[in-house]
Amino acid sequence: MNKPTAISLFAGGGGMTLGIEQAGFESIFATDIEQSSAATFSQNWPNKQFFHGDIRRLTRDKLEAYLEGKRVDIVVGGPPCQGFSTIGDQNPADPRNGLFWCFVRVVQWTQPSCFIMENVNYLRTQYGGRFEREIVAAFEALGYDVTVKTLDAADFGVPQHRKRVFFFGTKLHNTFQWPVETHGPGRKPYRTVGECIADLTSHGQDHVPNHSFLQHGDKVVARYKLIPEGGRMPPPAELPEEIRRKNFGNTYKRLHRKKPSLTLVPGNNAFPVHPTAHRSLSPREAARLQTFPDTHIFFGSRAEQCKLVGNAVPVELARHLGLAAIKHIKSANNRDLPKTKMVSKQQALPLNELSKRRAVKPNGLTAVSFFTGIGGLMLGFLNAGFRVVASYDMKNSVARNLEQNFPDVPHKVADVGALSKKEILADSGLKEIDVVFGGPPCQGFSIFGRRRFVNTQNHQPDEDARNELSIKYVELAIQLKPKVIFLENVKGFVSTPRGQSSYLEEVERRLSKAGYELRHEVLNCASYGVAQARERFILVAWKKGLSFNWPEPKYFASPKSWQRPFVTVGDVISDLMDPSTQSAEFSHAPMNHKELVVERYRLIPEGGRLPEAELPEHLKKGYRSDSVKNFSHVYKRLSMNAPATTMVPGHNAFPVHPVLHRTLTVREAARIQGFPDWMRFVGTRQQQCTLVGNAVPPHLAEVFAVGIAKTIKGNFSAPGFKRDIYDLATAA
Repeated sequence: MNKPTAISLFAGGGGMTLGIEQAGFESIFATDIEQSSAATFSQNWPNKQFFHGDIRRLTRDKLEAYLEGKRVDIVVGGPPCQGFSTIGDQNPADPRNGLFWCFVRVVQWTQPSCFIMENVNYLRTQYGGRFEREIVAAFEALGYDVTVKTLDAADFGVPQHRKRVFFFGTKLHNTFQWPVETHGPGRKPYRTVGECIADLTSHGQDHVPNHSFLQHGDKVVARYKLIPEGGRMPPPAELPEEIRRKNFGNTYKRLHRKKPSLTLVPGNNAFPVHPTAHRSLSPREAARLQTFPDTHIFFGSRAEQCKLVGNAVPVELARHLGLAAIKHIKSANNRDLPKTKMVSKQQALPLNELSKRRAVKPNGLTAVSFFTGIGGLMLGFLNAGFRVVASYDMKNSVARNLEQNFPDVPHKVADVGALSKKEILADSGLKEIDVVFGGPPCQGFSIFGRRRFVNTQNHQPDEDARNELSIKYVELAIQLKPKVIFLENVKGFVSTPRGQSSYLEEVERRLSKAGYELRHEVLNCASYGVAQARERFILVAWKKGLSFNWPEPKYFASPKSWQRPFVTVGDVISDLMDPSTQSAEFSHAPMNHKELVVERYRLIPEGGRLPEAELPEHLKKGYRSDSVKNFSHVYKRLSMNAPATTMVPGHNAFPVHPVLHRTLTVREAARIQGFPDWMRFVGTRQQQCTLVGNAVPPHLAEVFAVGIAKTIKGNFSAPGFKRDIYDLATAA
């Protein structure tokens, strides 16, 4: 009988892959973005298919080629967990949190009998458990029965307390039985650190693979000498002055030979201290505690080896899960097994049917939205748990879209400049509001809008009615007396004059007079996880007595080894190149460009502009004899490997696709802005483009909304946050 087949996503060091193989599965494909993972798989599984790259760029056609017609029985893997983990930022807007959608897509394409997805246990409770509910709902939409359970690796013969949550989904009709614990009270005794690594103490670094030690400095060694076996560093006040530090982080804990290890985490210095030696664990010692055999070799720098080991699912735990999965598959009747090897493109559910609006636990705070537009700012605040009690915008196209996507939010078509405090409170049904947010019209402040306006008349910024709306917005917000006021605009807001001062100075003056402290910056959205180099002015004002921590940039163009790279265009739209994803209902219908335009697009290099000087004569003039030079902003092509340029409204203003000879669709632009696929855009193409292009990226809004919620509630860490990651060993 042929072995059941498995594919591994986010494969890392191979813990899950090795464990399910030991259980009896045949691994036929794996993928990971890290070079160290690719090298490790090449060494340990030289004949297995491996896709080294970003899973967001793994297309259905590529996967079919790798699988060579083989049916997949199980998909396993653990999407990156930094946004959920207590050692991470616990940021619900972290783009990496959305990587599980890639896992969902692969499950949809391959239609396995079952799947196992692993993540940190904190995912179950963070932000009211919204991510667990979202994950379960996504797989249920594909027809899977999903069960969720937290398992401690120590209960299954792993010499380490490591609690992780596992999602098991099945299309078979029999009930899945989770593996039964084998170790712990009333069962076999826990395996210990000493029994697993004691022999390595006598081995030199050259005798066992990956057994390399860090060369600690004298101060670090002196600190290690003060840590008792199984204990922690004494308080700073009790340390000799020459080795004191204010914050000792997570590195100063020593393991005990007669107990299971604390939870291992990735990083060069994050492994705990050896039970008897005055050094941190080597990668091989950590691998032993993760139940990897010594024959399994890890590649990359020492830091990369530590990450491969520390992030892995323990092999023995994976084996137990694999055995339970095989028993589940074998106990099903043949009629229960999926008949197709891969779902056809015609059968695949549209992406917007897989992605549903998140169920968010309310944070108890209220907000009013002005100049709501398509709802980018509002979505960020909703995702942070705010209840939006009133929304205002003067465009009917906005009202139609909000009714489609946010039917529970009370919205009124109104001129914000004509609203009163009394009317807003009456609409909200409340006596006071916690937060007011909005992005007043920016055309009078933006270079793009100002340039178009100045071409037709003698433009004076302080006579532009659109600019005065920013002042009216701030005045209205002050009248409502919220705890926090949020304002977004283009960077030109900073320098636009108003009489003898500027609009910014006038806003600052009025807010300060009303008793607010404030901070403002022009920031790059790409630095906050948006796939777009979009510079925006952000102002946050809070009542005196509160304290607001400005969110720090987390993404970089040239990141250090511990930093995150910019999210790129390819990361968010590669899957939309599949023609089967196209539909007008999904706002993913490419424009039918005239042949002359397509010819020009073919000449634009990826990430570049139209080479006007090199154009053939017939391409220098448009159909109406307009010079191409007048439309230079249209002829720019994005790069797959970089964030997009700023999305601006207009059906012809969106840039050219990185590799296809057409402009972006509304859905592609929405992806770049960070809008989820469950949102549907209604109206003409021009209206959709304008609303999407003018929007505030929801990811950026959510980052600030989370910070604002913490400001008001006086809680600068998420509920249940444990600063000491090793405490997770005993956490529920």
